[in-house]
Amino acid sequence: KADVTAVVVYQAAMAVPGRVIPNDPVIEKAVLNGEQVFSRIGCAACHTPALPLQAKAFTEPSPYNPPGNVRTGEMAEVSMTLNDPRLPGPRLTADAEGITWVPAYTDMKVHDITDATDPEPLDMNWGPWAKSFPQGNRKFLTKRLWGFYNEPPYFHHGLFATARQAILAHGGEAAGTRRKFQNAPKYDQDSLIEFLKTLQVLPPGTKDLIVDEKFQPKIWPPREAASQ
Repeated sequence: KADVTAVVVYQAAMAVPGRVIPNDPVIEKAVLNGEQVFSRIGCAACHTPALPLQAKAFTEPSPYNPPGNVRTGEMAEVSMTLNDPRLPGPRLTADAEGITWVPAYTDMKVHDITDATDPEPLDMNWGPWAKSFPQGNRKFLTKRLWGFYNEPPYFHHGLFATARQAILAHGGEAAGTRRKFQNAPKYDQDSLIEFLKTLQVLPPGTKDLIVDEKFQPKIWPPREAASQ
C-alpha cells in the first residue's frame, strides 16, 4: 500500500505539460488561427480547452478511489498542495477565486468516435472475463490533448503516425467535425495542425507554461492579438 501511495503522489507532483510556440511570425499567425479553427469546427466540444479544479490539495488515499483500493480513513493520509511552487515546474496556479484551470483538452467523457464499419474488435473498457469484452467497442474516453504532440503514435489504437491522420479518422459523433475539417481551406487545416503541435511536454527544469523553441518564456497570445 505504501509503495502504491508513493507512486501516486510522485505522479501528482510531476510538472505539467505546456506549449512550445516558435518565434516565427508565420508560425505564430498559423497557431493563432489554428486555435480559432479548433473551436469553430467543433473540436472543443469534446476536447474542452480547460477544466476547473476547485480542490486546493491532492490527498491519497483519495475519497474517489474505487472499491478494492485503499479508501479514505483506512490509512494515514498524505496531502500536498498542487500549486506549491516548490514542486517541479512548470505548475498551474489558481485564479482569484481559488480555481485552477487545467488545460487538459478533454471533457473526461466517453464518446462514439468510430465509424460503424470500423469498430474495435474488443471492448477494452472491460476485463477479458466480461461478456462485453469480445463484443467490440466504438466508444472511447476523449483523448486529453495536454502534451499531445509528444505522444505518438496517435488515436485510441495508436495506429497513426501523424495528427492529421488522427483527425481524419474521427467518425461517429465526431463525423460532422471531421467533415468541417475536410471542407476547410488548406490554410485552416494546416493551422489546426500547427496549433496541436504546440501542446507539448516541456523539458525538466522549465519554469514557464508557454515557451519558444529555445524554451524561453513567451507571452501568448501576443499583446497585439490579445488587444484586438
